[in-house]
Amino acid sequence: MCDFTFPMTTSPESLVEKMSKSISGIGGTLTGDAKAGQFQISTPVGKITGSYQLADQNLQIHIEEKPFFLSCGQIEGQLKKALEGA
Repeated sequence: MCDFTFPMTTSPESLVEKMSKSISGIGGTLTGDAKAGQFQISTPVGKITGSYQLADQNLQIHIEEKPFFLSCGQIEGQLKKALEGA
């Protein structure tokens, strides 16, 4: 559905730890390691499910399921905010 690539500004381990804390902080789950994994987040309008991969100093995110009312651009904006300072 949606694909995003963000440059990593920290180690893969630190980035995954930050992602895990952010996602669990909003009631979601993240399973995986410093190479790849999956996540699920519940929103008031439905759930978002996706996967991530860390390679070549980039974080690649693939959104597999999202609420109809959320655009890929909205999700990307929220991801950018969540990853600032990571």
